[in-house]
Amino acid sequence: ETLPYIKKGRIGDIGCAVGSWIKLASNEDKFHESDFYGIEVARALFDLCIQRKNNKEFGNPNVFFAQKNAVEGIVFQPNSINTIHTSSLTHEIESYGGRKNLLKFIKNRFAELTMGGVWINRDVVAPDNKESYIYMKLNRLDGNENDINKIFNDRGQLKEHLDSLSTFGRFLRFASDFRKDQQDRIDYKIEKINDEEYIYIKLKDCSEFISKKDYTDNWESEMHETFCFWDFNEWKSELQKVGFKIDKRSYCFTNPWIVQNRFVGKVELFRLQNGTLKPIDYPVTNMILIGEK
Repeated sequence: ETLPYIKKGRIGDIGCAVGSWIKLASNEDKFHESDFYGIEVARALFDLCIQRKNNKEFGNPNVFFAQKNAVEGIVFQPNSINTIHTSSLTHEIESYGGRKNLLKFIKNRFAELTMGGVWINRDVVAPDNKESYIYMKLNRLDGNENDINKIFNDRGQLKEHLDSLSTFGRFLRFASDFRKDQQDRIDYKIEKINDEEYIYIKLKDCSEFISKKDYTDNWESEMHETFCFWDFNEWKSELQKVGFKIDKRSYCFTNPWIVQNRFVGKVELFRLQNGTLKPIDYPVTNMILIGEK
């Protein structure tokens, strides 16, 4: 997905985890003379990167890793990097560090790039018209709705309980748990139309739920994370404010695997038009946003 946008030269991957993206990119012939720099803050993941490098798992000998915190400041010298790549990182900065840190992160990436350099940001994204209301119909036959908000101290027991709930029941648990420490309240109503129950909810809150409902093994951490704070146009605008030019090849999309494996049969979405519920498409799930300096 990101390969067409990478520019040769000095290539940085911020939040590189165990170096998987760098491994793929370093095996591409056209980057044979490029240098790769992986930045990872977690010590355990950084150690695995070093181990993989020592095992000669990367196709390019010019692969380097550093343990640094890119949220707190600059990790590359200003005007030194041709390509910066981030994946599933920026929403975590917003979720745990707040808006101020996310805006600082964007500004710092701009500073690090050479003129003509690009930042490729692959992450989740909010749908357009995210504040509009839709009707959501959820499967009630794929589990139970018993003691939905039961508290567990053991993560395994919580997962077992969540897995036993119907999609409808899991939504009720989500509405109770989602970012409650931040007081990001999920407002919704249950309405009966033609003897069927629908949830009347903002599109962004619907997206938050359907994108997270299957993460039962790490539910509590997922309940801290927000995916839908900016839609695609808002993302582009924030990058432009610090000087980025948005590459026209940037796009947002609905992940087909997620649709087939997590949405179909579980969730149906509608808008009310002239007194009739009309089906609507599932919202976008991801974006690839390319900002050029």
